Amino acid sequence: MKKILLIILIGLLTISCQNQSDRVENDLYGCLMDSLTDSEKEKTGTILSDFEQHLIDKGILESSKPKSYWNLYNEMATTEVYDFSNDFNLSEKLSFLDRQNPSENQGFLDCQNRIFQSEKYLKSKLYKFTEELQSLKNHKITPVIIAKTTIKYLTVEDFELDYNRFGALMFIESLN
Repeated sequence: MKKILLIILIGLLTISCQNQSDRVENDLYGCLMDSLTDSEKEKTGTILSDFEQHLIDKGILESSKPKSYWNLYNEMATTEVYDFSNDFNLSEKLSFLDRQNPSENQGFLDCQNRIFQSEKYLKSKLYKFTEELQSLKNHKITPVIIAKTTIKYLTVEDFELDYNRFGALMFIESLN
């Protein structure tokens, strides 16, 4: 009996891990990473890690764990309070990624468009989340509404994905 339970548990964990790695968010993040040179990837990773640590030091994030990211959105949604003023200036530090020639972004845009037109995307939580935000575009979309919509669709486990963590960091930066 213990062997059967162990086999079932391992099977469920394997399926769970496969599902997490086969997510559309990973494909989209891959588009971004594939569009960067090795040195840009390294520099971007360092800057994002430094920003995350800065947010932890400022008390905006509790830690680098997925639960901390989800808690940030949950706190905003429930208290309707947000103050993410910080002096890090992520946008400026990532400005080296701005391409002067729009054609330099074509591969990235083509990659994203293929994903956005795929059945995998149309069946994803990300699609439902995006559709709900799009349906609200005729209203004033506030950070609180974004936070409420985020916790409606994303779980703690979703913040294990680099794409969602990156999105959260960019969201925080946009409120600065």
